[in-house]
Amino acid sequence: MTVVQVRLFGPTRVVPATGAEVRLTGKHGRILALLALQPGHPVAKDRLAETLWDNDPPRSYQQTLDSDVCVLRRRAGLGPGRSSALATTPAGYVLDPERVGVDLDTARTLAARAEVEPATTAVRIASAALEVASGALLEDEPYAQWAEEARAGWSRTEYGLCLRTSRVALVAGDLALGVTAARRALGVRPASEEAAVQLMRAYWWAGRRADAIREFLQLQETLLEELGERPGPEARELYLTILRDEGPEGEDGVDAEHLRLLLQLLRGALDLTPGVRAPALDTELAAAASAALSRWGHGGRAAAARG
Repeated sequence: MTVVQVRLFGPTRVVPATGAEVRLTGKHGRILALLALQPGHPVAKDRLAETLWDNDPPRSYQQTLDSDVCVLRRRAGLGPGRSSALATTPAGYVLDPERVGVDLDTARTLAARAEVEPATTAVRIASAALEVASGALLEDEPYAQWAEEARAGWSRTEYGLCLRTSRVALVAGDLALGVTAARRALGVRPASEEAAVQLMRAYWWAGRRADAIREFLQLQETLLEELGERPGPEARELYLTILRDEGPEGEDGVDAEHLRLLLQLLRGALDLTPGVRAPALDTELAAAASAALSRWGHGGRAAAARG
């Protein structure tokens, strides 16, 4: 039976089975977080001491650490002594996974389940995982190496989960979730072309064509600034397909206005491209863009550099 829920997303805190949520900071919060990253697995006292005292623990650290753990048990509602859900073992301190639930552990389990379930069920489970992981992991430890490693591990899981969720949600007809999950994947990896393409597709399927086009332009700007590259073939082809798509009848007037603005931006970009002149008619812009992008994909970039 679960006694306490530990929250690592956002500030470190505990929610006892009975009682109000308690935020834990300083050494007590750090000890709890280190143990909660691997419930059921003992964490050696030496490792805890090195982390708590920046690799320079005092000679009496074992006594001090035991005292801190006693205070933590009391504050977190983990129970006293040998009956505590935070046990002392010859290998170190350990949280009992049968009595202590951890949000990170829950999110990981849900993410793994979402990979193997049918589409409708996968969308529901993935949504639950993303809701559990709704804040920054280990927010109270922005610089600690052990916390950065934990965040890096979760971000890999989160990124893959968000992409899969977006793809499955679109197929299942949940267009809003398709957009939200793709946007979150891009937030995890802002320079990811894969995530940007998925967000373009999600916007397009949701009838938000102008947003999809704007996302391509943002992707192009990001890649040029950070990597000195342009979007790849998949992004370019999707972009041109969306440009050619006239959209559903009665398209929102505000969205149509956004689209007109974006076509003007496209025209200006073509005018600045060496050897390209934007056509007078908007209906011919897509073909001109296709030719220009194709040129870049076959060495036009190198030619422009030489010029």
